[in-house]
Amino acid sequence: VYVEMFQSKSFRRGLEYYLSRAVAQQLELKTPYKVTSDRRRADTVLRGTILSITDHVTARQGDVGRPMDKRCTVVIEVTWTNVKTGERLLANKKFRMTGSYAALSGQDWDTAATDAADELACRLVEAMEIPWQE
Repeated sequence: VYVEMFQSKSFRRGLEYYLSRAVAQQLELKTPYKVTSDRRRADTVLRGTILSITDHVTARQGDVGRPMDKRCTVVIEVTWTNVKTGERLLANKKFRMTGSYAALSGQDWDTAATDAADELACRLVEAMEIPWQE
């Protein structure tokens, strides 16, 4: 499997690198397939795009209204294609995951975004298992 670098339609940068790496690691850990860095040697290609990254305040400090807890939601879309036949094993499949963080306890957006990316990588690889089993 060749995992292309995720593209991003979000103004926040950097998560696409982390997510691409997390997907490759999950493929290596949880499947019998090998990830290759050479597209010419791959049987399949996985292409993905980060569609959006949003922040939501879930709790505010009562006396001053400062955000206490926040959530970061990441939405991705992926296509997985068999290089030899052109068949799409997953076609424009969307995934959404949310990570939480508490700004007052020293956590930040990066914590929530990487947690969401890790969970997205797990869910994506689970979805990829369905075509393998058929």
